[in-house]
Amino acid sequence: MSEHQIENEELFLKQVEKAARKGAASGSRRSGIFSSVLTVVLVIAVFLAARRLFDPGDLLKREAPVEGHDLTLENQGLFGYTAADFAEAVLGDSSQLKKLEVYTREVSDAATVTDTGLGRFKVFTKTQILTYHGTVTYTVDLSSLSKEDISVDEDSHTVTIRIPHAQEGEINIPSDRIEFGDVDKGMLAFGKIKLTAEESSKVQTEARTKMEEKLEEDRVAEEADRFAVMSVWEIYHPMIASVSPAYELEVEFR
Repeated sequence: MSEHQIENEELFLKQVEKAARKGAASGSRRSGIFSSVLTVVLVIAVFLAARRLFDPGDLLKREAPVEGHDLTLENQGLFGYTAADFAEAVLGDSSQLKKLEVYTREVSDAATVTDTGLGRFKVFTKTQILTYHGTVTYTVDLSSLSKEDISVDEDSHTVTIRIPHAQEGEINIPSDRIEFGDVDKGMLAFGKIKLTAEESSKVQTEARTKMEEKLEEDRVAEEADRFAVMSVWEIYHPMIASVSPAYELEVEFR
């Protein structure tokens, strides 16, 4: 091989080596660019996923004004509020009731709440009288009447209707009819008597029980029965009189 050929071959090899190095460098740069792009894509994906779970804008969001709620329990202005909202009332199945209200009676009961202090010494004791005013309604269920409850005596020209006794309803104690008396404090007693919701409910339940006992003691049910007879007579007597004025109506209990 001549020297000229050797020189040409060495030149050719150098050019190939140079091209290879250039290609490798270019490939390295492309790999680096691809790696950088992949990193950016991953960062964006992680950011978007995190935003779905936590939006930084939530830190600046505010609750609606207290006026937008149904019931304000406590309003501390700048320091927030406590409020309650009520779901839309849902009406249950309706049924035609034939309960005749015959008598209503008001009843009340007073409870004394005692809050003792250190060592139960009277100087630390606080007391308060809570007066509950309730109303109870007595009804007669006319839906249970049948033909067996009605009889006709042609000899005495009398129609007799037999009805069930008046039933006592639940005593209704409206919250606006609860009186809170002044707190009687010992010499070293301070502040008010604070009852939890559960404690208040227990006191009111016991007051309702005392009211029921008072109604039973005063035989109010018997008085309600008397008005039940009068109410039923006033309803059915005009009907009977329109058929035959000669007949009278009597109302009895079963």
